[in-house]
Amino acid sequence: MKASFLLLAYSLPGLLVAAPIQNVGFDDLGFPEGFPIPIPGDPLRSVTEEWMVPGWDVPNGVGYNYTQIFGEYSSLLDTSYRNTTQPANPVKVPVVGQFSLGIWPAALGGDLPFVLKQTGDIPAEAQSLRFLYAGPGDFKVYVGGAERLVHFTESLPSGDPEVGSLDYYVVDVGLFAGQTTELRFEFRSFGNPPIDGPPIPGLPDAKFHVLDDLSFSPLPAVPEPQTWALLGLGAAAVFCIGQRKI
Repeated sequence: MKASFLLLAYSLPGLLVAAPIQNVGFDDLGFPEGFPIPIPGDPLRSVTEEWMVPGWDVPNGVGYNYTQIFGEYSSLLDTSYRNTTQPANPVKVPVVGQFSLGIWPAALGGDLPFVLKQTGDIPAEAQSLRFLYAGPGDFKVYVGGAERLVHFTESLPSGDPEVGSLDYYVVDVGLFAGQTTELRFEFRSFGNPPIDGPPIPGLPDAKFHVLDDLSFSPLPAVPEPQTWALLGLGAAAVFCIGQRKI
């Protein structure tokens, strides 16, 4: 009886923690009732993590429309945000919904990446995770501790000439469908802030990453060979019909 009780006691916390991966669009805020959104006034360097990005674990705090060249910061960005570290070319970032997440990796010479992570349930039918990303491209995605290959999937028009296209990427999560596991993004981008002087030879200019609009899908990250074959047959049929009309 005692052994059974101890087993239940150890199992219960895991059962209580298990919940779907949440806040995948960074639009679910945890602010107290009546708090003004968007936040008025100047950008904020740090706000309570549970208010800004509930569900996600981020290092060193989260800002709001905050521009930080380096220093392990992230910031919730809305459609009014402009990157003021480059006054001659203030950058507007892609935002789907109310907010996207801007990420500034570690300082020049640092060895550790910026880690954004969450543990939760991967949907039982999920085969892939799709997400919007803008930035220099030096990032990695891990599911259940295993690095997943990132595939570019499509560019969609944003409808905003200042933003341009919305670029989407996808990773395979089929091995972890229906399981409680960790989803982790690691961002790098070591470089030399262009606002602080001439670039250091051999190092890229400082850039930040933008992440938004995560979604799980029952579609595979890369179509199966049979799918490619069917697509090829369809294209051949269309070509033959076109030739007959000519």
